[in-house]
Amino acid sequence: MSIALKGIALIGLSLVLLSSSCERDETITVGGKGGNTTLKVTPQHHGNNIDSCTVYIKYNAQDKPSAYDEEVKCLMENGKPVATFTSLNKGNYYIFGKGWDPGIEQNVEGGIPYTITEDGTKEITVPVTETGH
Repeated sequence: MSIALKGIALIGLSLVLLSSSCERDETITVGGKGGNTTLKVTPQHHGNNIDSCTVYIKYNAQDKPSAYDEEVKCLMENGKPVATFTSLNKGNYYIFGKGWDPGIEQNVEGGIPYTITEDGTKEITVPVTETGH
């Protein structure tokens, strides 16, 4: 084999090795179970915590869905109602609360999109309003 052919073969082999070693592991994390984040949700109506509330979560969503993946009733924690969702991945979620506001004696509900970008415990507030508003 001539020196020129050996050189071309060596360059070709080098390019193959370089391209395979530069592949990135672009793992896409989607909302759902299996992660290291805890989400603590407190529903509020006009700044008042709503203690008789159930909070629903939809994995991998940013708009209000027709069905949810999980629901948790609020429990009192450090003087405020909290619905706790554990083992969540980084990703997108839709959080929805539904309950009763004794101050106005009406049902309240509402939701927000939420994105988890880092592991840990996150505390958020979900605004709720009178049903139908």
